[in-house]
Amino acid sequence: MNETIESTQDKSVPAIIMSVFSIVPFIGCALTLILLGKESPVFGPVVEMFKTWSAIMLAFMGGVRWGSTVFSAPDSPSKMSAATLLPVAGWLALFISGPFGILALLLIYCAQGAWDSFSPNLSHMPQWYARVRIMFVLLIVACHMVVFVAIY
Repeated sequence: MNETIESTQDKSVPAIIMSVFSIVPFIGCALTLILLGKESPVFGPVVEMFKTWSAIMLAFMGGVRWGSTVFSAPDSPSKMSAATLLPVAGWLALFISGPFGILALLLIYCAQGAWDSFSPNLSHMPQWYARVRIMFVLLIVACHMVVFVAIY
């Protein structure tokens, strides 16, 4: 039994490392915006970089959700289709300028976190995955709050 637990934990390490690396652009952009201020000529491009990365990560998270649905409910096209809703909303948020685009993305991540927290689709995933995913969403939401404050 201990052998199985250890091997599962060992498999989680690469996923946790990749999650950490995927948070770096969020944190880097948020810190850059706070440190440089609105007067900086790179402020606008950094905001756009942040929004783009945010939408990319929503697409990735939607893909993981879609994949987990394929295994847990392969007979349900509606459940698989639902996995694309938040990434599409994230893509649409790219077209909203100023702080409201960031606010829209923040709310989409909150919805993703709530969905992940209460989702039976993630129940067949390793236990570490749900914890990492929720922590990931919380950190992303915090970065969105920082960026929202920096823009507003």
